[in-house]
Amino acid sequence: MTSVLIVDDQPAFRRQLHALLTCAGLDVIAEAGGIPAAEVLVKSLQPDLAIVDVILPGVSGIEGTPRLKALAPNMRVILTSAYHEQVLRVSARDAGAEAFIPKDELDLNVALKLKETTPPDSNALP
Repeated sequence: MTSVLIVDDQPAFRRQLHALLTCAGLDVIAEAGGIPAAEVLVKSLQPDLAIVDVILPGVSGIEGTPRLKALAPNMRVILTSAYHEQVLRVSARDAGAEAFIPKDELDLNVALKLKETTPPDSNALP
């Protein structure tokens, strides 16, 4: 089962995403409100996948992605945001994320694709 770390500063969004991912059969093993807390969790838990908000207090998800990947090189990172700007997709890829998915496009179908043990075709994701 794919283990997942959720990194978002909004507890309500973390709860909703946790429920969605669990429904899709993923194992949410931890949640963090920012990159420093996520670094501690990644180091100790070595999740398969991290879903990280772009806009976080302190260290952004884009700045934090290489830091998290340095702690778990095989971990897949998906960046997400309420904003849809194309520059976020480019920045996400440049930071080492597998994909950028706007928050309003995170649904059960996307969650089921994230369940794959190999990275899905990024063109198949929104």
